[in-house]
Amino acid sequence: MTRVIAVANQKGGAGKSTVTVNLAVALGQAGRRVLVVDVDPQFDTTAMLGYAPEDAPHTLADVFLGESEADDALLTDAAPGVDLLAGDSRMADVELTLVSQVRREEFLAEALTEILPRYDYLVLDCPPNLGLLTVNAFVAADEVLVPVSMIDRNAYKGAATLLSTLDTLRRRRVDVRTLGLLRNNVDPRRNTFQTLDEALPELDAPLLQAQIPMRSSFHDATTEGIPLVLRKPDGRAAQAFRELAAEIEATDARPRKTTDKTMVEVA
Repeated sequence: MTRVIAVANQKGGAGKSTVTVNLAVALGQAGRRVLVVDVDPQFDTTAMLGYAPEDAPHTLADVFLGESEADDALLTDAAPGVDLLAGDSRMADVELTLVSQVRREEFLAEALTEILPRYDYLVLDCPPNLGLLTVNAFVAADEVLVPVSMIDRNAYKGAATLLSTLDTLRRRRVDVRTLGLLRNNVDPRRNTFQTLDEALPELDAPLLQAQIPMRSSFHDATTEGIPLVLRKPDGRAAQAFRELAAEIEATDARPRKTTDKTMVEVA
């Protein structure tokens, strides 16, 4: 059964693209078939896997615009065990076109339906906001993983706002649960880490055991277009992502949504 995980935080700088890529690679290393879907107009996930939008036969923007099926847009074996549905900057324009569409929040879920059974996991990198592209990802997903930067004092507020949005969507019959809060950019010596670490359990969401350490090597990996799990596989950060993958695998899979479920339109 395929699990679809949206990686989201409305606040920029949380490290969601880094988490998306390295989690996907760690799952691939564990023998799972994984598809990464880059929903973010900044297409950082695509770049972190070493690709530019023009390297792909088509991008997610083409799929949204009806110029390609998802199956025809895939970059296969972007990393061991990992395929990629690339993003590009046109996704910002796509979001504007969705405003006038009927069932606008369900487009991504419908576009992915045919390729879904090929994979054990789909990991969706969301934009750093709560707009229509992010809502599309939430509707397509079973679970939302929320990275929280532990060097940002505003991270608690951002996570709380996102969780509130998920509660609103659930009241509108969008069937998605919170997989957990992921402590990212962890440096236990910092006062900010200690403050946030004490506050996060107060939020109404699971707090994952895995913690991703703050490492300068993430920047080098991003520059080179090589996921850190592959670039420095023996490092502590790579091990942390393998621990995260194992923790996610150990949780119960969420049953897939039925495609004929009546959805209440999301404003």
